[in-house]
Amino acid sequence: MHGVRRLLAAAGIAVLTTMGSVAAQTSAPANSGLQSFAQADKPSTVTRVKTWTRAKLEAAKKRWAEDNAKFVDCQKQLLEQRKTKRLSLHKQGHFLQDCMNRKP
Repeated sequence: MHGVRRLLAAAGIAVLTTMGSVAAQTSAPANSGLQSFAQADKPSTVTRVKTWTRAKLEAAKKRWAEDNAKFVDCQKQLLEQRKTKRLSLHKQGHFLQDCMNRKP
């Protein structure tokens, strides 16, 4: 009986993957024009970063360092808040988001 279940499960998986690949093949030509247009419109992040000047790269590094310092400070504030009040993960996320969005 256990072998029959395995056989049915394997057959079901095979049918689903076959149906998925057939559906992907039929829908790919319809979307390929839109995808290629979107990709031609917006170059990848790697391509954009390759063309940055040294000044732009240094400015980005400085901004990332400031954001990292701000995030560390927000985490410290969250830890202090958690010592006095119990916060759900959802509320902790909102706290961090609000803290990061505040102007220094």
